[in-house]
Amino acid sequence: MRTLATTLLALTLLATTAAVAADKPKKEGAFGKGGGALLTKEQLRNCMSLKTRVAQQDDDLIKEQTALAAAKDEIGRGGDALKAALETLDRTSADAVAAYNEQTEARDKQIDDYQLRVTAFNTRVEANKTNREAYAKGCENRRFFEDDEIAIKKGK
Repeated sequence: MRTLATTLLALTLLATTAAVAADKPKKEGAFGKGGGALLTKEQLRNCMSLKTRVAQQDDDLIKEQTALAAAKDEIGRGGDALKAALETLDRTSADAVAAYNEQTEARDKQIDDYQLRVTAFNTRVEANKTNREAYAKGCENRRFFEDDEIAIKKGK
């Protein structure tokens, strides 16, 4: 009889503990200030992915911008060198004129390549801007359950 009473008491305690745990509110996290509606798990997954993508794009764009600035400086230095070479160019020497023209053509090719890179860079900037706007509209200041975030990070 004592064992039955102990078992019933243990089951009652377990049921009460489970009920208290079920009533415990889930912890919430938020993107930004978090005043908006709750995100579903799938929406949270998309927002986390978009946030990561935007951050990676930002890093890549900064690196590319630095490389473009260096290329522009190199083109400028090449132009200055060509101006200086033109002043001292022996116009009576066909070989000297041909060498100068080759350098000019090489610089023109650098400029064309630079312009292609700038166009591609600007396209990537616009894509990043679109992703930022999508994140701001769909994710920023939205709340989510931290348990969902943890599950997504664990790959669930």
